[in-house]
Amino acid sequence: MHVVYQRGMPLADLFDISESDTVWDAWFNTVTLLDILENTQQISQYYNFQQARNKIAKIYMLAESHAIDKKNTKCLCGLSDGEHAFLKRKMMRFFKLQVANLKHFIY
Repeated sequence: MHVVYQRGMPLADLFDISESDTVWDAWFNTVTLLDILENTQQISQYYNFQQARNKIAKIYMLAESHAIDKKNTKCLCGLSDGEHAFLKRKMMRFFKLQVANLKHFIY
């Protein structure tokens, strides 16, 4: 299913996650695409949406617990700023991989 947005932009491109995005942006793009695809009957037999939702929620809760996107809030977990930056990169990679995996259903 190759869906094209009105102005010629493929639908899949609307869900791209960039380096300047926050974890919240990446989470939002991922769950929005998941919501769209979950309501497509042909796909539900090939993808475990509940398992994906659980993983996505777990990663987002981790981001919240470490105040990843909160500039005025300091995490008290004991990780250094560098370790928090590394954790954020890993989270962003997770969301990018989720989106890339889901995009296979719309091309």
